[in-house]
Amino acid sequence: MSEVIIVGHKNPDSDSVCSAYGYAMLKNSQNDGLKYIPARCGNLNKQTRYIFDRFGADVPKFIGDVYPKVRDVMTHKVIAIDENDPIKGVLKNIEELKIRITPVTSGGTMLKGVISIFEIAHFFTPEDPSKRPVYRFRGSNFEKSVKGFTYIRGEKDEFDAGFMVGAMPYERFAERMETIDKEQTILIVGKRRDIIEYAVKNGLPAIVLTGIRGETDIDMDFTGYKGWVYISELDTAETLRNLQLSIPAKTFMNSSVPTLNEDDYLDAAGDVLMSVDHKGLPVTADGRLIGILTRSDIIKKPQKELILMDHNELSQAVDGAETAKIVEIVDHHRLGTIKTKTPIHFFAKPVGSTCTLVYQLYQISGIVPDKLTASVLLSGILSDTVILKSPTTTRQDEEAVKALAELAELDYNHYGVEMFSSTDSLKSRDPKDVLNTDFKVFVEYGKSVGIGQVEVVNLEELDDAKDGLYKAIDEARKEKDLSWCMLLVTDIIREESVLLTSGFDAGERLLSYKQSGVKRFYLPGVLSRKKQLLPEVLRVLEELAE
Repeated sequence: MSEVIIVGHKNPDSDSVCSAYGYAMLKNSQNDGLKYIPARCGNLNKQTRYIFDRFGADVPKFIGDVYPKVRDVMTHKVIAIDENDPIKGVLKNIEELKIRITPVTSGGTMLKGVISIFEIAHFFTPEDPSKRPVYRFRGSNFEKSVKGFTYIRGEKDEFDAGFMVGAMPYERFAERMETIDKEQTILIVGKRRDIIEYAVKNGLPAIVLTGIRGETDIDMDFTGYKGWVYISELDTAETLRNLQLSIPAKTFMNSSVPTLNEDDYLDAAGDVLMSVDHKGLPVTADGRLIGILTRSDIIKKPQKELILMDHNELSQAVDGAETAKIVEIVDHHRLGTIKTKTPIHFFAKPVGSTCTLVYQLYQISGIVPDKLTASVLLSGILSDTVILKSPTTTRQDEEAVKALAELAELDYNHYGVEMFSSTDSLKSRDPKDVLNTDFKVFVEYGKSVGIGQVEVVNLEELDDAKDGLYKAIDEARKEKDLSWCMLLVTDIIREESVLLTSGFDAGERLLSYKQSGVKRFYLPGVLSRKKQLLPEVLRVLEELAE
């Protein structure tokens, strides 16, 4: 089943995460053949964590980016071969299945190496043709490669040996055998009693008999023989050819090929793949074979499908969004710069919360959210509208809160204060976390401005935390190369804010707010960054640009 990721913006706030959760529940209930995954591309702030913990809802999964990865295109069902199985299986894969590379495993899953036509060609093309080739054999593989049956099982299952065909006069055969290592020789012979007795007497590791009609046709004495006796139903030439194919895969395999991880970026994996001779590479996890990536996979160019919540600008979107297919946007902010190649569904209204829009989409679909989903959506609206006190609040938000509170069986005023009180005091929190909890960068009139916002229930705690916050603001300005950086600290009970800034002399002199200290301004009645603070900042930047 194809997946669609529903995700909010970076540095996610409660509205961003709650709307992704609620919309995924709606889309999955519509049974359109797709699976919708609620996600987030940043850490949860304490308020959002409190919301999901309080109601026992599953937190949307974290995704760092949506760049194509190996797992998106690799073959998951891999045809592999056990390290002890005959090489005949690999040749069958090449010939019948057109598989260019076969992983070699141990215990069914642990990767040991790979075999392709390169390894086979190298094995059967000795560097010194004048030397007698010696192979690693497993007697138990004879039946897997040569039609016939085992007459006597040898004491050693594995042994190194070359071939000797007993097709010459006995004297010439015995003379030839004296020049080679008898303990590393497999005899392939018809019903030649003298030659067979020589092999038994000299302890050859295996004797393969051809031209035998059955066990009743075997009247040789193998008393005391500790090697293998195998009866082949094939002629001598075919027996010899198939015995070579009984050699275990581990003898052929290349154990030094690079491996890939399913989380590797596809572009990087492609570079690795193009640096080797093989047309495919195994994908592993903790040494286990989980897939294979081939060169043909690289050109598939997969695209993740995304639904963007609570934003419509690439600068705020999850990393890699430019490589994805954006299929839908649900947002309540100003229009940004995202361009799509095909028409998409864009649901946007100037309301106080994206969760309000999600609730309206439930109404349009004729579906009533369950109690859990209603609780999560209610939380997102209360967070973004500051319990309906923000100037961004509309009648539509109020209607949504009333309906969702009834479904969730909650007193929204009481719950709202409880939710905002769930965060620690400013003094006990890391200043960087405070700034980044809800931080957005705006680029206008050639200037980059970063504005963070944090809600508190008591502004008096700001004095104890201001030094750390100023430091965090200044560091963020430098790290993000901003012209101006600021933090709006909002008291939701008294409905007022204090603005701390990094310092921007030309701009700060033009602000219409009362300065209450160095790089500090008092903003009575200001609760919204988007509707109250940002327009004032943009006015200042426009004036400076004239």
